[in-house]
Amino acid sequence: MYADYENCLVNLACSVLKEFGTPYSHPTLPQMDRLLQGHYRNVVVLLLDGMGVDAINHHLEPDGFFSRHLLCGYSSVFPPTTTSATLSMMTGLTPCEHGWLGWKQYFSELDRIVIPFRNTDFYTGEKAADFDAAQRYMPYRSIFDRINETGSGKAYYVSMFGTTHIDTFDQLTHTVIDLCTRDEKKFVYAYWHQPDTLMHQNGCYDASITQELQHLENEVEKMAGNLSDTLLVVTADHGHKNLSYDTLTDYPHLVKMLKRPTSIESRASVFYVRDEYLNEFPTAFRKTFGDDFILFSKEDVKREKLFGNGAPHAKFDEFIGDYLAVSVSDKGIVYSDSVIKFKSDHAGMTEQEMIIPLIAYSSR
Repeated sequence: MYADYENCLVNLACSVLKEFGTPYSHPTLPQMDRLLQGHYRNVVVLLLDGMGVDAINHHLEPDGFFSRHLLCGYSSVFPPTTTSATLSMMTGLTPCEHGWLGWKQYFSELDRIVIPFRNTDFYTGEKAADFDAAQRYMPYRSIFDRINETGSGKAYYVSMFGTTHIDTFDQLTHTVIDLCTRDEKKFVYAYWHQPDTLMHQNGCYDASITQELQHLENEVEKMAGNLSDTLLVVTADHGHKNLSYDTLTDYPHLVKMLKRPTSIESRASVFYVRDEYLNEFPTAFRKTFGDDFILFSKEDVKREKLFGNGAPHAKFDEFIGDYLAVSVSDKGIVYSDSVIKFKSDHAGMTEQEMIIPLIAYSSR
């Protein structure tokens, strides 16, 4: 399943920008536009990491708060993973444009595969640079800054990493309630890392996920009951899929063809191939991994606009390497046994990973 860039998180962000009179560069989301016709004092988007529609259907009751207010499922971006999806929500841009493509990306300036969110080398754990590599090479203007600059309202980012800092979900809900009492038109974006963290550890259908999602649903319903003149939208960045792994170093005939280890994600793996093997690599890869992955060349990626429309980021060509292997099964690829193998992961092209919920509640 490909990302639908007419019906995804980018479009949700553009609807918010439109509501606050701020320029935007992609179509808006019709479902969100209809909700915003109410011109609420408060527009709140709560993003629960990893809570795809599949998780709601599996873990929560059909008469629960989330299911009762579920308008529809819609698309994440590609790859459906936190780095690319949350940056699209926070910028109104496609991954192609903002350049934050996945958990680990190759920076030629450092000759390292870096975790952008942590500024560390993915394979060594060392600090990637004495400066923030991602902010230096992939800076962006957030929708919060852009809304605040228009003067048409205030914008807040509530999370463990946000400008309005919280440490617990209880703090998050109470902070959202407090912000919404302020006599000003505002946008509040709140992010929480669950159920994603638990899904990685325990698998996406484990009983611990049911317990966690029920807790989050109950707390969000309590929060909603304390809001007034507010449109509350609950969504996610991606869904999840249980998987097993192939380890690349078990296939020395492929490793010898590579310039460096793989990057981006385990279910959307970028390969940097030595020049002398560029033509040979696709045949060898497909013979080894069969139909579990779709292998795209750099030209395929760009022609099919897998990472979205718009002017590509200056480093986009470098980030996507020579070939991109995307999982359409329950498989992932890690470079070596030293890499953590999560029980559940995301970034592939399955419906479980790609379809996220649009849940809407009006306090009026």
